[in-house]
Amino acid sequence: MRNDYIQPQVRYSEDIDLVQIKSSPTNPILKEIRKQLAFLGTKRTVKQHTHNNTIIYRFESEFPPTIDLRLKIEINTREHFSVLGLKQIPFQMSNSWFTGQCELTCYELEELLGTKLRALYQRRKGRDLFDLYWAMIHNETDSAKILECYHRYMAFVVKQPPTCKQFLNHMEINTKDNEFLSDMFAIIRPGISYRMEEAWKYVKNKLVKNI
Repeated sequence: MRNDYIQPQVRYSEDIDLVQIKSSPTNPILKEIRKQLAFLGTKRTVKQHTHNNTIIYRFESEFPPTIDLRLKIEINTREHFSVLGLKQIPFQMSNSWFTGQCELTCYELEELLGTKLRALYQRRKGRDLFDLYWAMIHNETDSAKILECYHRYMAFVVKQPPTCKQFLNHMEINTKDNEFLSDMFAIIRPGISYRMEEAWKYVKNKLVKNI
């Protein structure tokens, strides 16, 4: 979402999140990722589970002082569906490792934000609130579509999705939790002004109160 819809990047992430859009064996995907990321070396750990596969690469920085770096690629191998359809987005990059361009298969922004709203309830990560807020204030989004996607994805993983009251009570706890509050400190880009209270008020009024 951050690469496709939010420019320039406003927070750091060491993760690449992928979704297997069609049900099929995952080993060919893992082999292709190894091939394309051969420049990172062979130090990688692969963990295969029922609903996701995780690949972790460990390598050293190129410039002194040399530090250990990590790249995590997580593949959602369970949710082979789309609510609003898929789209192609042009993407290009140029650095000392690789230069090229392609088209990325991606979800509509509202669908990504629907899954992010689900994550806001499921996890204790302040970055989920930040991503929702930042994407909504910097893009034209349809709150009704976001909620449509949220309900579809939440119903896919739980039999009884949380009510509006349950969501609000959950966030009342989260917004006072040290882990949730400190999550953004180390990953937000210098110079970016962000107030958690303002973000929660915005997301609450735009989305959560309408669940």
